[in-house]
Amino acid sequence: MLVDGGAGLNLISPAGISKLQIGEEELEVTSTFQGVNPGRSHPKVKITLPVMFGGELNYPTERIVFDVVDLPLPYNGILGSPTLAKFMTASHYAYNTLKMPGPLGVSTIPSDEKDAIICADKIYRDAIAAEIAAAAAPAKES
Repeated sequence: MLVDGGAGLNLISPAGISKLQIGEEELEVTSTFQGVNPGRSHPKVKITLPVMFGGELNYPTERIVFDVVDLPLPYNGILGSPTLAKFMTASHYAYNTLKMPGPLGVSTIPSDEKDAIICADKIYRDAIAAEIAAAAAPAKES
Protein backbone atom coordinates (compact mmCIF):
# COMPACT_ATOMS: atom_id res chain seq x y z
CA MET A 1 0.00 0.00 0.00
CA LEU A 2 1.09 3.54 -0.74
CA VAL A 3 0.52 6.09 2.01
CA ASP A 4 -0.26 9.42 0.31
CA GLY A 5 -1.29 12.27 2.58
CA GLY A 6 -2.18 14.35 -0.49
CA ALA A 7 -4.77 11.87 -1.76
CA GLY A 8 -8.34 12.71 -0.78
CA LEU A 9 -9.59 9.13 -0.88
CA ASN A 10 -8.53 5.55 -0.24
CA LEU A 11 -8.21 3.22 -3.22
CA ILE A 12 -7.72 -0.50 -3.53
CA SER A 13 -7.26 -2.47 -6.73
CA PRO A 14 -9.49 -5.35 -7.82
CA ALA A 15 -6.37 -7.55 -7.59
CA GLY A 16 -6.03 -6.58 -3.93
CA ILE A 17 -9.67 -7.51 -3.32
CA SER A 18 -9.17 -10.92 -4.94
CA LYS A 19 -5.99 -11.51 -2.88
CA LEU A 20 -8.05 -10.82 0.26
CA GLN A 21 -10.64 -13.35 -0.99
CA ILE A 22 -13.54 -10.94 -0.53
CA GLY A 23 -16.84 -12.06 -2.03
CA GLU A 24 -19.03 -9.92 -4.31
CA GLU A 25 -21.76 -9.78 -1.66
CA GLU A 26 -19.51 -7.69 0.64
CA LEU A 27 -19.00 -4.91 -1.97
CA GLU A 28 -21.25 -1.82 -2.21
CA VAL A 29 -21.96 0.17 -5.40
CA THR A 30 -20.43 3.68 -5.35
CA SER A 31 -20.37 6.87 -7.46
CA THR A 32 -17.70 8.38 -9.72
CA PHE A 33 -14.91 10.75 -8.66
CA GLN A 34 -12.41 13.05 -10.35
CA GLY A 35 -8.74 13.94 -9.97
CA VAL A 36 -6.99 10.55 -9.87
CA ASN A 37 -6.44 10.28 -13.62
CA PRO A 38 -7.59 12.40 -16.59
CA GLY A 39 -11.39 12.57 -16.68
CA ARG A 40 -13.76 10.75 -14.36
CA SER A 41 -12.93 7.45 -12.72
CA HIS A 42 -15.62 4.84 -12.46
CA PRO A 43 -15.02 2.79 -9.34
CA LYS A 44 -16.86 -0.49 -9.38
CA VAL A 45 -17.65 -0.63 -5.71
CA LYS A 46 -16.54 0.37 -2.25
CA ILE A 47 -15.74 -1.71 0.79
CA THR A 48 -14.95 -1.08 4.45
CA LEU A 49 -11.89 -2.98 5.67
CA PRO A 50 -10.03 -3.06 8.98
CA VAL A 51 -6.60 -1.44 8.66
CA MET A 52 -3.91 -2.00 11.27
CA PHE A 53 -0.54 -0.32 11.75
CA GLY A 54 2.15 -1.36 14.19
CA GLY A 55 3.55 -4.47 15.79
CA GLU A 56 2.37 -7.32 17.97
CA LEU A 57 1.83 -5.32 21.15
CA ASN A 58 0.97 -1.80 20.01
CA TYR A 59 -1.31 -1.79 16.98
CA PRO A 60 -4.02 0.80 16.36
CA THR A 61 -6.81 -0.55 14.14
CA GLU A 62 -9.54 1.43 12.31
CA ARG A 63 -12.25 0.54 9.78
CA ILE A 64 -11.45 2.35 6.50
CA VAL A 65 -13.66 2.79 3.40
CA PHE A 66 -11.89 1.99 0.12
CA ASP A 67 -13.06 2.64 -3.44
CA VAL A 68 -12.29 -0.38 -5.62
CA VAL A 69 -11.05 1.05 -8.90
CA ASP A 70 -9.11 -0.45 -11.78
CA LEU A 71 -6.24 2.01 -12.30
CA PRO A 72 -2.70 1.18 -13.41
CA LEU A 73 -1.04 1.34 -9.98
CA PRO A 74 2.31 -0.27 -9.09
CA TYR A 75 0.90 -1.19 -5.66
CA ASN A 76 -2.31 -2.71 -4.30
CA GLY A 77 -3.83 0.55 -3.11
CA ILE A 78 -3.55 4.04 -1.68
CA LEU A 79 -4.15 5.10 1.90
CA GLY A 80 -5.06 8.78 1.63
CA SER A 81 -5.69 11.67 3.99
CA PRO A 82 -8.98 10.22 5.35
CA THR A 83 -7.03 7.26 6.73
CA LEU A 84 -4.21 9.41 8.10
CA ALA A 85 -6.76 11.65 9.84
CA LYS A 86 -8.62 8.69 11.32
CA PHE A 87 -5.36 7.28 12.74
CA MET A 88 -4.24 10.80 13.82
CA THR A 89 -0.85 10.28 12.17
CA ALA A 90 2.11 12.60 12.01
CA SER A 91 4.34 11.97 9.00
CA HIS A 92 7.99 12.77 8.54
CA TYR A 93 8.75 12.73 4.82
CA ALA A 94 12.54 13.04 5.18
CA TYR A 95 12.66 9.81 7.18
CA ASN A 96 9.62 8.22 5.46
CA THR A 97 8.10 7.48 8.86
CA LEU A 98 4.58 7.67 10.32
CA LYS A 99 3.86 8.15 14.01
CA MET A 100 0.45 7.65 15.55
CA PRO A 101 -1.08 7.03 18.96
CA GLY A 102 -1.59 3.39 19.82
CA PRO A 103 -3.12 1.49 22.73
CA LEU A 104 0.24 1.35 24.54
CA GLY A 105 1.79 4.65 23.43
CA VAL A 106 3.12 6.05 20.16
CA SER A 107 3.51 3.62 17.24
CA THR A 108 6.32 4.39 14.79
CA ILE A 109 5.95 2.93 11.29
CA PRO A 110 9.10 3.10 9.12
CA SER A 111 8.87 2.81 5.33
CA ASP A 112 10.17 -0.13 3.35
CA GLU A 113 12.85 1.50 1.19
CA LYS A 114 13.26 -1.56 -1.04
CA ASP A 115 9.56 -1.62 -1.93
CA ALA A 116 9.55 2.16 -2.47
CA ILE A 117 12.41 1.83 -4.97
CA ILE A 118 10.68 -1.06 -6.76
CA CYS A 119 7.45 1.00 -7.07
CA ALA A 120 9.33 4.10 -8.29
CA ASP A 121 11.13 1.95 -10.88
CA LYS A 122 7.82 0.46 -12.09
CA ILE A 123 6.26 3.93 -12.38
CA TYR A 124 9.27 5.09 -14.42
CA ARG A 125 9.11 2.05 -16.73
CA ASP A 126 5.35 2.48 -17.23
CA ALA A 127 5.81 6.18 -18.05
CA ILE A 128 8.50 5.36 -20.64
CA ALA A 129 6.31 2.64 -22.19
CA ALA A 130 3.35 5.06 -22.39
CA GLU A 131 5.55 7.72 -23.99
CA ILE A 132 6.85 5.24 -26.59
CA ALA A 133 3.29 4.06 -27.32
CA ALA A 134 2.10 7.66 -27.71
CA ALA A 135 4.94 8.45 -30.10
CA ALA A 136 4.21 5.31 -32.15
CA ALA A 137 0.46 6.04 -32.39
CA PRO A 138 0.77 9.05 -34.77
CA ALA A 139 3.18 7.05 -36.93
CA LYS A 140 0.53 4.33 -37.33
CA GLU A 141 -2.08 6.90 -38.43
CA SER A 142 0.24 8.21 -41.15
